[in-house]
Amino acid sequence: MKTNKRFSAKSILMMLLCLSMVMVTACSSKESSGGNEKDESGNYKEKLKISVASTVTVNDGDMDNEFHKFWMDKYNIEWDYNFVEWGSWGEKLRLWINSGDLPDVAVWDYVHGDAMNYIDQGLLYKFPDDWKERWPNVAAAYKLTGLGEQLEELTGGTYVLPRPVYYENKPADPLTNQIGVIAIRKDWAEAVNFEIKDVYTTSELMEYARLVKEKDPGKVGSKLVPISYDAGSVLTNIMMPNSEHSRVESAFYKGEDGQYHWGPADQETLTGLKLMQQAYKEGLLNPEFYTWKNSEGSNNFRINGTAAVMSLGGLASYRQDVDKDMKNNLNLDSKEVVHTAIVLGDDGKYRNLEQVNFWSSLIFSPNISDEKFERIMDMLDYTTTKEGQMLLNMGFEGTDWKYGDNGELINLLPEGTTVGTKYPGRFEGLYLLGDDFSMINPAIDQEFRDTAVKHYQNKAKLGKEGGKLATYDWDEKLYDSKAKSQATFAYESEYVNLILQDGDLEANWKKWVESKQSLVQPVLDELNSLKK
Repeated sequence: MKTNKRFSAKSILMMLLCLSMVMVTACSSKESSGGNEKDESGNYKEKLKISVASTVTVNDGDMDNEFHKFWMDKYNIEWDYNFVEWGSWGEKLRLWINSGDLPDVAVWDYVHGDAMNYIDQGLLYKFPDDWKERWPNVAAAYKLTGLGEQLEELTGGTYVLPRPVYYENKPADPLTNQIGVIAIRKDWAEAVNFEIKDVYTTSELMEYARLVKEKDPGKVGSKLVPISYDAGSVLTNIMMPNSEHSRVESAFYKGEDGQYHWGPADQETLTGLKLMQQAYKEGLLNPEFYTWKNSEGSNNFRINGTAAVMSLGGLASYRQDVDKDMKNNLNLDSKEVVHTAIVLGDDGKYRNLEQVNFWSSLIFSPNISDEKFERIMDMLDYTTTKEGQMLLNMGFEGTDWKYGDNGELINLLPEGTTVGTKYPGRFEGLYLLGDDFSMINPAIDQEFRDTAVKHYQNKAKLGKEGGKLATYDWDEKLYDSKAKSQATFAYESEYVNLILQDGDLEANWKKWVESKQSLVQPVLDELNSLKK
């Protein structure tokens, strides 16, 4: 059968009209991403004012330097920066999100139940379906978080960018949380004949604190704080080493019997409570440790010079900060007087939280224009490249750092100067966390970096060889219900209240466990009813 190829004038007119409509549609589509057109030099033509919220402190004048100018010029952006205090972080973002006042982009401490509610209500921006192709560097880092793809299965799209902890410089496998590293005064330990090791049990550290309390090798008298932990540090360095499920992150867990349990009711948690109470009653902890805020506990060690033990954390940058503080405030070389170690339970087992590779997240206002979203994502994609990471973490090549003859990184900043002090308030590193680069950053002393990696590797080794790591359970973490939301407790405060109560600690603990069952048991029932 032959096809009739003759067209009427009317048909031709209709075809021309359709073609015109296609062209208009195409132009309209192209126009929808208008605002991000570039000139012949590759620069964005239109300046965009973009609001951003982060917990990075930006004081008056902090943005008046070449670092911030670089980002504003490169992306033709005028920043409207909104600082969020740590203490009000969750509540501030919750208020902004629910009221429709969320800045264009914000760093948010991810809460799964809240995220699902916000997505259901249309309170977060939905990424375009092809975003991974357009911003491949962000997509590659995003994939390593695990959470991103889990959320896509639940929601059918991308609404949240979990922030990767590690990208190219993961220090050990399995990866554990960086918490659980302490610092002791090495010179005081030598003075009281206490052995210097890379790993201590909780009771060994308490014995060191007793020796220091008895002999006062630092001659600080009544100001002495043998173990300078606040309530959170007690949870990290006394409770968790003895009970991996004593923290909110791992309180509900699946046991070897295949059933879910509540960790604070485990006998191991009682072990931690007994050690905590013992340290308090013996005066190894400060009598008011549970009232301390922010850095009051660590300041006794690094600034006042009155503490024998402090909680530090495992990042090399933390150790370098201690070095700087002790030089500036105590005229001490921390390499001579400080030793860091990880903490075991009293049974010799290593406990910690298995580190899922994300912390906090980025979210975008549902009202953000496509132009602003694309501009921010262009910036994020650059910051995730090697070139962008170098700039964010080391400053400008040739001025702040250079490559050596063998390709090694050489820091050019003057002694005592860091990128953070030279260019304060560097919030532009919104996506990939600094933990990753801290492993290779030459601005951080090589000894501190080597020690940080050693602690990570010791954690991995001890965790695999008879340790008790709290594994990351996606089924539990991504399960949300009213009952689960109601069964979230401020454990550090709960434990403090228990050790301060009169009477027998074990009896008080059992009563406390029983008092929580009306909230805890419904969660256990729900988790145990999940399809296997």
